[in-house]
Amino acid sequence: MHIPRFMRHVNRVFTNPIMGPLARVMPPLAVVHHVGRTSGRNYSTPVVAFRSRERFVIPMTYGRDVDWARNIVKAHGCQIEQMGRRFTVLNPRVANFKTAEAHLPGAVRATLRAANLPGYVLLDLQPERTGGNRR
Repeated sequence: MHIPRFMRHVNRVFTNPIMGPLARVMPPLAVVHHVGRTSGRNYSTPVVAFRSRERFVIPMTYGRDVDWARNIVKAHGCQIEQMGRRFTVLNPRVANFKTAEAHLPGAVRATLRAANLPGYVLLDLQPERTGGNRR
């Protein structure tokens, strides 16, 4: 099950501008910062995102054809802002629940399994640079 298509427009126009500031600091909400694949414009899209040590997992509540996901796949990455921190993420790929399950917090696995969402975006965290020469 996923959210009906007409809700995409409602959320883009009404909900996203309100949720954006909250999503930056209230997990599991986050903001995906991405570039339009055809327009080249910068976008910020509030999402639900679960972070582990190595990656983020974002449930695709509106289906597999959402613009933000298509944009980050084409760009091979994006930035995710959560809890006041911005993370660079790479290697975005759309996966099914079976593949994403191991990377989700145990507390939400049963709920997301029951929701039967159409997919999940898995993104690898770019390792943070420590020490050394910075150029």
